[in-house]
Amino acid sequence: MDRFSLTRCEIDLDRFEHNIEQVKTLAGGSKPMAVIKADAYGHGAAVLMRKLFSHGVDFYGVANIGEAMELRRTFHRGNILVLGFTPPHLMHYAADYGVSLTVFSLEQARALNAVGQPASVHIKINTGLHRLGFAPTEQSVREIVEISRMENITIEGIFSHFAQGSEEEDRAQYEIFRLMTEWLEDEGVELGYKHMCDGIALGKYGNLGLNMVRPGAMFYGYGQGALPIMSLKSQIIFKHKVPAGEGVSYGLTDKCDHDRVVATLPYGYSDGVPRLLSGGRGHVTIRGKKAPYVGVLCMDMCMVDITNIPEAEIGDTVTVFGDGPDDFSFTQAAGLVGVNVNSLLSGIARRVPRVYYEKGQEVMFTDYLF
Repeated sequence: MDRFSLTRCEIDLDRFEHNIEQVKTLAGGSKPMAVIKADAYGHGAAVLMRKLFSHGVDFYGVANIGEAMELRRTFHRGNILVLGFTPPHLMHYAADYGVSLTVFSLEQARALNAVGQPASVHIKINTGLHRLGFAPTEQSVREIVEISRMENITIEGIFSHFAQGSEEEDRAQYEIFRLMTEWLEDEGVELGYKHMCDGIALGKYGNLGLNMVRPGAMFYGYGQGALPIMSLKSQIIFKHKVPAGEGVSYGLTDKCDHDRVVATLPYGYSDGVPRLLSGGRGHVTIRGKKAPYVGVLCMDMCMVDITNIPEAEIGDTVTVFGDGPDDFSFTQAAGLVGVNVNSLLSGIARRVPRVYYEKGQEVMFTDYLF
């Protein structure tokens, strides 16, 4: 297959399998739900689902009904839960595609029931994040009991989400969730799966005695015992000398008092590399050596200083983000620009191909432009 981009994400499926088993170990006897929203945080959900299936993972969390439908068109097996909001006019797709919806209000449930088709739901409880969910009140209990008696609705599970405050605050949230589930069960509501732990909470607290866990980033290498599975690579497309006193890129910034050799690379901020790394705040690795960015990152290209890498040539591989000794990691970049690592991972553009490796050999290549 022709390669239309010289920049690519390289994804290590051996490490991914390690992470799956790490999640399962930490989960104990609880069922893991793999959160694969945002195309598995930019790693390629459809490809990774095949590995997850082979390791016995058959529950998946996505952000919206569109993501669920895309995956269901690829896989007719597995349980898919829409973790976010589904507008009433789209609710019929849940039955059409065999996916479960999150319900966090009585009005939602009534709209879903009125569709007239069997629907599975997970009830969302607001334990303190204050994003979505039933409040922990007697009124909410009455409403959830009503939902449990609706003709077309089956409660498959119930969940909440930690706000990732202090451990004391986490424990308080968990206690609210525990009390709500006990209250509902005392009212005769069958709740099915109970889940609250994402990967961060799973690493801290285990499964908290619940029968499902819901990690996302841990599968991709960010959490207790997990190994990062993605690196971003590119190559040098041009090298030239920049005389002393001359700036580089828009605004002619980064002027210095000596001659430099600058390399141009075929990616920019529209590929998901933050513009805030400009002007030497970030670096790439070429032939095992650091090359800092010079000037402002452009939309589709950028420049790095290779003066101290005289052996660098056009066509050399460039590690943009990696986890080698001198590489600039996703975690470092995220900290430097003030975002979390998930933001960077999921922000790598779709136009950047994904290349998958097993035992050091390329086994799959995806490029939506091809």
